[in-house]
Amino acid sequence: MSVGILLLAAGESARYRAACGRHKLLEPIAGEPMLARSYRIARQSDLPVAVVLRPEPRALRRCLGGARQILLSSDGIGSSIAAGVRATAHWDGWLIMLADMPWLQPLTLRQVAQALAAHPQARACWHGQPGHPVGFSRDCYAQLAALSGETAARELLRQRGVHLLATEDAGAVRDIDLPSMWSNGET
Repeated sequence: MSVGILLLAAGESARYRAACGRHKLLEPIAGEPMLARSYRIARQSDLPVAVVLRPEPRALRRCLGGARQILLSSDGIGSSIAAGVRATAHWDGWLIMLADMPWLQPLTLRQVAQALAAHPQARACWHGQPGHPVGFSRDCYAQLAALSGETAARELLRQRGVHLLATEDAGAVRDIDLPSMWSNGET
């Protein structure tokens, strides 16, 4: 079964830019731009990876080296997921990984991918709190490919139910959304 990772990086980072004056995915995490770190983690899972991002800013694209890039002027997470799923239609399943979650562990990505062999949908869960990645099997292709705007896959998860995969990976629920999380530009 060929399950791949869609690393979503097409957000405009509007709240973070308003507060800090820069794109949050370029912020350094242990000396590495956040997007580059998230991409490295995804690659360390040994699963195929495609990154969904906007054509601009070019600095984001440069963080990704030889990554497969799916470019679009996204109008929301639903549009990003749909574009990524359509561009990787040959995959048997998709893990949705958010680029602003740079503490996720490669093992967690592999475990959620493996769970798709037995469940149409699977999601990492840390201490009872649902997190990421969220995995979808081939059975979900039509619904994922039809998403648009800010319509995320939550409704699909509710309709079909999701297998919650317990993990000890706190990175599955830790993201970067508030400038107050930063101390001297590094975390």
